[in-house]
Amino acid sequence: MARLDYANARIGARRARLLGPAALRDLLTRPTLEARLEVLRARAAGAALAAPGAGASAAAADPISVAEAALRAALQQEEAQLLEDAEGARARTLLEAVLAIEEASAVKAIVRGVAFGGTVERVVAVALPCPGLDAQRILEAASATAVEGALGLLAGAGSPVAMAALGALGERAKHGLLPLELAADRAALERAARRARGPGEDRAVVRAHVEDRIDARNAATLLALAGTSPLAETFVRGGRRLDEATFRRLAPAGPAELRAALAPLFGCAPEDLERPWSADRALERAVLEPLRRAARVGPLSIAVPLAYLLERRAEVRRVSLVLRGAALGLPGDELLELVGA
Repeated sequence: MARLDYANARIGARRARLLGPAALRDLLTRPTLEARLEVLRARAAGAALAAPGAGASAAAADPISVAEAALRAALQQEEAQLLEDAEGARARTLLEAVLAIEEASAVKAIVRGVAFGGTVERVVAVALPCPGLDAQRILEAASATAVEGALGLLAGAGSPVAMAALGALGERAKHGLLPLELAADRAALERAARRARGPGEDRAVVRAHVEDRIDARNAATLLALAGTSPLAETFVRGGRRLDEATFRRLAPAGPAELRAALAPLFGCAPEDLERPWSADRALERAVLEPLRRAARVGPLSIAVPLAYLLERRAEVRRVSLVLRGAALGLPGDELLELVGA
């Protein structure tokens, strides 16, 4: 097992400070944006947020964008510290392998934002930095006027995930963004699986996590294509809950039948898969829960930092959603549902 005694001991204290459902609900009860930011500043999640009047540049900018930038920077710094705390090259390599999967999430967020005309600020808010894509690269790609240009910038910066998505661009006219997203996910997951090959408990934990991510990808594809025949090369191999025969059998099923078949495989209720945002949360939980169980069984294993990394990234996304949604006037009940609080 890789040496993670020190890193895992520090994570125990950090996890206690994560924003749970009660804290998110409290955030939403505050009447103004400044009141919400003040709540965040008092908690570990928002400790990096600038105080009011802390510099002309912050005052001149959109306060939500400033807050989101601070949250992303704090996340990136914490991930770097976690890698530094890991004792030995093997532990760091495995942690980096899982963090590298997030490159696909960032590429997909950029593709969607550019394709649908999202503001640069909103795209940057959801495309969290990762080892293969720093904040500056993400900003440049989010500022592109076309998907091809955004992917070209990222691929030119050395992102193999963006390169894979760029190679699927020819399918966009016929099938929309799904082929690009599948290509990005496949490239990131296959890379992580290669890095986790070999003996050892920690490699086995990472392999199982990659398998869960593959299953979640395949489930999301089925939900997106409910009732239609799957496209060529739609299935991502390597999961443990959904084999290819089951995937092909379920592909033509209607939405209700598909949700009923997938729900027991992912430990959720069929209605959890009914809407895109609730399905995302259900699949996210299905990926996170095995890591939490592995962390309880092996408190010195790599499952501990992996579970925390996923929780910490989810926290940043949810806080951003609360800030943006509240500013846009979304009803509180709807926001609570969106963030799972």
